[in-house]
Amino acid sequence: MIFAILSGMFLALGFGLSFIHSLPPLTSTILYSICYFFGGFFTTKEAFEAISKGQFEIDLLMLVAAVGAAFLGQWAEGALLLFLFSFGHSLEHYAMGKATKSIAALADLAPKTAIVRRDGKETEVPIEELVLADIIIIKPNSKISADGAVIKGESSVNQATITGASVPVDKSPVTDPEKDYDDKSLRAENKVFAGTINGSQVLEVKVTRLAADSTLSRLVKLVNDTEAQKSPTQLFTDKLQKYYVPAVLILVVILLFAYLVINEPFSKSFYRAMAVLVAASPYALAISTPSAVLSAIARAARSGVLIKGGGPLEQLGGLTAIAFDKTGTLFGFKGVRQQFILQKRHLSNPYTVTCVCV
Repeated sequence: MIFAILSGMFLALGFGLSFIHSLPPLTSTILYSICYFFGGFFTTKEAFEAISKGQFEIDLLMLVAAVGAAFLGQWAEGALLLFLFSFGHSLEHYAMGKATKSIAALADLAPKTAIVRRDGKETEVPIEELVLADIIIIKPNSKISADGAVIKGESSVNQATITGASVPVDKSPVTDPEKDYDDKSLRAENKVFAGTINGSQVLEVKVTRLAADSTLSRLVKLVNDTEAQKSPTQLFTDKLQKYYVPAVLILVVILLFAYLVINEPFSKSFYRAMAVLVAASPYALAISTPSAVLSAIARAARSGVLIKGGGPLEQLGGLTAIAFDKTGTLFGFKGVRQQFILQKRHLSNPYTVTCVCV
């Protein structure tokens, strides 16, 4: 982001000073060249990394187009091209940083330690040291340390962080505390999740999942995988650039030698080739798609909405109806008194119905 901002600053300075005729044109050219450095630094790095892997990406085309603009003497156009591209990448990384912070906040929901009973003694250990069938003690109004089965005590548990339910759920012990349980064999009233909040009573819970395999950990992993999932538009762009970039470069090389076929100087053929190269650079497509997708995912995560990736996000645009199963989850379970008047034909008095919407 810093390099993109510096690139924009030197671009603005160069463009502004170009209107001061008392200054030599070299002043603006120097400022544009500095903009080239900051705007093209990471673009050059990514382009060479892709080439080393035998891949041709839009980064390479953008870089060559900027160099071509400089050869044509259009330093301002090339600098603007690199600034927009670097700024788009900066927004992409910034959005992913926001999403990463949201994921970190989600991971922090689980406590770092647990009170476990071993050999008749209660000790506090890191949750990573918990093993299956350990008995952990959950104090009132504290976070539950691991997924497990309630074997002693009755309490209500706030599961909003996992299930989204706005009302605490009553929990009761299993009938056979000595039995080994898994998620499928447990009923909802006997099962608790890591990261949820216990109510006013003490619970004893038998661990059924390790910390790395808890429901919360899997949820964090699911959100973290959004970076690798791309929308159909992004997949199309990635597929297109495999063929588009080499095709444009081949066309530019052919146009460079057009003077051998038609009667014109090499400088004119070179100018035409560079013009085609600059015009063929799809910087709008390269910038807009990943930035928009990642910004939307980060914004949704900041509001508590977890989106699996660019594909599901893009599919939302085609929805015409959505069905929700928990009104309290959506509207905070606040009752609103509403009055509706139902009128029927041929009736002198209307019906008035009063209801509470939650």
